[in-house]
Amino acid sequence: MAFRSSTFNNILLLVSLLLLSIAGTSCDPTKHLTEEQYLLRKNNIKLTTDKGITRRGELKDNVERLIVQKTNTYFLGVPYKVWLYNLRYEKYKKDSIQSKLIERPVVFDSSLVTRSVNNIRSYLFNQGYFNPIVDDTIKLKGQKAYVDYIVTTGNNYLIRKTTLDVDDSTIKSIVKSSMGESALQEGKEFSMSLLEEERSRITNVLRDHGYYKFTQENVVNFSLDTFNKELLRDVDNPFESAINFLAAQKTDKKPTLDVNIIIRAENKDAYKPYVINKVSVFPDFENRTDMRDSSMYHSLINGVSFRYHNHYVRENVILKYVYLEHGKRFSQTDFDATINRLNQLGVFQTVRIFLSEDTTGTDSSTNLLNAYILMTPAKKLEFTGTVEVSTGMTYALGVMPGISFRNHNLGKGANLLTASASFGAESAYNPHEGKTFFQHFSLLTKTYSLNASIDFPKFLSPFRIRSTKKNLPRTVVSFGTSWLDRLNYFTLTNTSANFAYNWRETSTNTWDLSPAFVSIIRLPKVSDSFQRRLEENDFLKNSYRETFIEGESVGFTFSNQSDNKGHSYSYARVSAEEAGGLLGGLSAIGLLNNLNYAQYLKFDFDTRRYINRRRSQIALRFYGGVGIPYGASPTLPYIKQYFVGGAYSIRGWRIRTLGPGSYFDTTAESTTNFIDRTGDIKLEMNAEYRFDIIQLFSGAIKLRGATFADAGNIWLMKDSKDYPGGVFRLNKLGDDIAISAGAGLRMDIAGFFILRFDGAFPVKVPYNATYDRRRWINPFDGHWGISDIVLNIAVGYPF
Repeated sequence: MAFRSSTFNNILLLVSLLLLSIAGTSCDPTKHLTEEQYLLRKNNIKLTTDKGITRRGELKDNVERLIVQKTNTYFLGVPYKVWLYNLRYEKYKKDSIQSKLIERPVVFDSSLVTRSVNNIRSYLFNQGYFNPIVDDTIKLKGQKAYVDYIVTTGNNYLIRKTTLDVDDSTIKSIVKSSMGESALQEGKEFSMSLLEEERSRITNVLRDHGYYKFTQENVVNFSLDTFNKELLRDVDNPFESAINFLAAQKTDKKPTLDVNIIIRAENKDAYKPYVINKVSVFPDFENRTDMRDSSMYHSLINGVSFRYHNHYVRENVILKYVYLEHGKRFSQTDFDATINRLNQLGVFQTVRIFLSEDTTGTDSSTNLLNAYILMTPAKKLEFTGTVEVSTGMTYALGVMPGISFRNHNLGKGANLLTASASFGAESAYNPHEGKTFFQHFSLLTKTYSLNASIDFPKFLSPFRIRSTKKNLPRTVVSFGTSWLDRLNYFTLTNTSANFAYNWRETSTNTWDLSPAFVSIIRLPKVSDSFQRRLEENDFLKNSYRETFIEGESVGFTFSNQSDNKGHSYSYARVSAEEAGGLLGGLSAIGLLNNLNYAQYLKFDFDTRRYINRRRSQIALRFYGGVGIPYGASPTLPYIKQYFVGGAYSIRGWRIRTLGPGSYFDTTAESTTNFIDRTGDIKLEMNAEYRFDIIQLFSGAIKLRGATFADAGNIWLMKDSKDYPGGVFRLNKLGDDIAISAGAGLRMDIAGFFILRFDGAFPVKVPYNATYDRRRWINPFDGHWGISDIVLNIAVGYPF
């Protein structure tokens, strides 16, 4: 069943007429306004600035946020919330509106325009634009008002020099030695926010040196001097000074300023360093009475006191992440790291630290602090369910439900045990088979998987591995097995095990290393028809052979999402994998016989950029990889090969139905003849614009929309007569790239999970065997219809 162009155009016409009728009958949003009132229809910002494209968009968003009077909510040009208000005008004009689905018409107020202009001027001044020009223009058309805000930022000041004015020589020395990390660097664009950032940085530096009572209030002021004294080097020669000033105006693109940081302490305790004395840990803290409850379990390990109601977690596990130590100077970094690392163990719901001054010591020259670490246990066991749905509208439906179990504190060691099971099924749709709707579907594929892993918060090794507490060392041991049953073709099983280390180098850099992984691929069942296909196709024969895989891998991940705290951020991952080198060496010396093992090298990369705006996000991704078989392996094993398509890839094609290269299977029109398309090389690019639409039930459900485009393909490393056009060639890369586009809806349910609906269709095909032998597809030329839309339903974002 396929709808062609005429049917599709009729549907578009009906939808358009429906929207027009809604717009026409939505009641004029100004109908209940008086003659002297105007509906605020639009705020428009005309921005002139020296910022680049990315910073310009961010600046414009921030300026827009400062406009006091916002317009009503519009969707496709229709103020639907005002329409709902007008439907029951007599009721709502007297009552307060509680629902977020209803809005009163926004009546234009010129005084609020003046307030908005002042807000924008103040904001730009704080950003270092000391002479901005902000004007407004009001246009009245009919009974609607349009406001233009004309903003010219001018040039913002650059920092020329930073000096210190401190009333204590020791404090001044510490701050001066840290100025290399200061936000107030020479040549940097100045903004008032840098001053607050520097105030916080100086406070943290001194608190890291033990000055526990030093606060941001002790950085009392910042003195700004916009006059360049270098122009008055010779005060006795005013003529030379005037020439210097005129020359500077011609050569300096931006004005400059000096910043003087003033630090004072009215209370001299701010300049006293403190040392940690007693450290007490309460892993299952209930209330203040625990401080005096003598019946609680008590132990003293390495100078740290532990007090329990129940022995919830072993002491040595907690001790690894306690950075506040007896006899060590107080450090704000150690204080924060203790909270963060204990939270990351995953066994505590809350972690708090209280500090109190210890006045019991006999040495009055030493200032002591007692630390109390109070923790509330988290839920130990957790069950979760997932479901993934993919469909090609009239021709296929795939469903994969799953369930997982987690024990966050296995063996009282904060070890995370995860066990999961899933089942998947894929069916074809043929309207010519069967009599009822459900009889039109026939089962194609069944998948089963069972997986388990244990995540230890330490390195497990027969020899000592050097690490620090701040590296967050982890060891993950995992096991799993899966069955792929392609009805009428074959059954493939994969049993695997993996031993891996993971650690954090910095706040942005993470490493993972697997010194050993194993997979065993078997084909317990092969149909006669598929066996004949294997004998005729060398690539398939080598891909689906029974294989033993043993190897190792290493990966590096960069992400500055946590550091950027809600702002735009980047992500990158590169990894390498090798298999068969050890087995090849054993085979060469005669220690290994009659074993089909795989030998290959694999390199993968994944780069992403997320550009965050106030109500939207632009997400970009470029990723791929290459696998190089060698020695005993003419091709990569099936489970290590690349594929594209589906809910998390090129969404205009179903999973594993595209490629390799420009290869096209004429029998693929019949889904039952379909064999997975895989390759040795993969390149893919994705771009997605995500935006807010509406919030329901007081924000419990947030509906977001997206438009997206996906491009890429897979290729073979070597020529294959069975896949003409499937090998990678640089001069054919442009022709081989497949492109799809589409739109989607995302339902964020209470922040718990995101249900995603994406509809996509091919825009450019890498093959020219269909669509009247044209690679670029015109949806209005009669060769395209509703049946070409692929609907993907999944949980979570695609990337």
